[in-house]
Amino acid sequence: MHLSKMALSLGQSATLRLNELANTLKAEGKPVIHLGGGEPEEKIPEGAYSASLKKLESRCIRYTATSGVPDLKAGIAAYTEKHYGVKPAAGNIVVSSGAKQAIYNFLLSVVDQDDEVVFPAPYWVSYPEMVRMAGGEPVILRPEAGSVVPTLAQFEAAFNQHTKAVMLNSPNNPSGAVFSADFIKGLVELCERRGVWLMMDDIYNRLVFDGQKAPSAFDFSKKPLDESMIVSINGVSKTFSMTGFRIGWSVAQATLTKAMVKVQAQITSCPSALSQAAAVGALTEGGDFVEKLRKGLQKKRDVMVAELAKLKKAKLHRPQGTFYSFPDLSAYDKDSTRLSNTLLEKAMVVTVPGVEFGLEGHLRLSYCGAEKDIVEGVSRIRKVLD
Repeated sequence: MHLSKMALSLGQSATLRLNELANTLKAEGKPVIHLGGGEPEEKIPEGAYSASLKKLESRCIRYTATSGVPDLKAGIAAYTEKHYGVKPAAGNIVVSSGAKQAIYNFLLSVVDQDDEVVFPAPYWVSYPEMVRMAGGEPVILRPEAGSVVPTLAQFEAAFNQHTKAVMLNSPNNPSGAVFSADFIKGLVELCERRGVWLMMDDIYNRLVFDGQKAPSAFDFSKKPLDESMIVSINGVSKTFSMTGFRIGWSVAQATLTKAMVKVQAQITSCPSALSQAAAVGALTEGGDFVEKLRKGLQKKRDVMVAELAKLKKAKLHRPQGTFYSFPDLSAYDKDSTRLSNTLLEKAMVVTVPGVEFGLEGHLRLSYCGAEKDIVEGVSRIRKVLD
């Protein structure tokens, strides 16, 4: 049997693999605690539930336009204007089957063979493989020791004639770090000056704590949207606890958007009509659901930080957003894969090795589940390590 070089070169998504492992262990009756997950435990918004039922009751679930239904595009435009300071037209929006597809649409639309795509470590696990699948070369910028955020100078030094795009996730999965307004402003200016695309992965953008706000790249652009190098990726998965609906979107200049629509048409045709209806319901319901979710996650963040502080040799940058912590546990074991396996074997706690995010010696621990699992999970880790 012959498989393509591309398929053979791809690594398995560590987060999806560990989700499957945790579910399998639970199904076997094992007392596993899953601190490696990436989805909130909260039920979906009432608006999403009601809209889903109404669509099902119509018994008319058909193909939609490739780029999404008008009602959802209108909702996304209003949402983007309210939270990101720019109002896109329908021709600036592509609704996709999850934010991951929106990112892939972007990469396939702008990256040619051997083009370079720059992004910082720690990064979301799929970034390197997605760039390679599009024919590009990932250029990974690692922060200085003791930090989880590279400097703007590192980005500028990495740019050359082959640089096609920057990808930035803020708040960051896995560290929970929020890039500062000064950093985002400088990066926007750099990308506009050099003619490099800036893809902002905004999927956690509203899940920010302690009265902070994640800066919008659009606030610092000197160009109108249809001339902008900024691409915003978003969706309902994290902010509205709707991971299973698989609805994401992109906001970008019209010329790029047309290219992304053509790419999507040849891959999935269109997003699910039922899921789009649910997303309309979620966006229509407004911010009460999101604020309740955010406050609950902030409380869980505080619990996670307090529990990790009890570990004698752990180092932690306090997460400013998302629902992840990324402690440096290299004082216990510099090999994060081996450490993660040890904790699964001896403590029955699922964690994600930091090496999968580009920073060895760390583990990603999620606090999107039950508070009691956070306390018990870290307690088990402490018993093994200390």
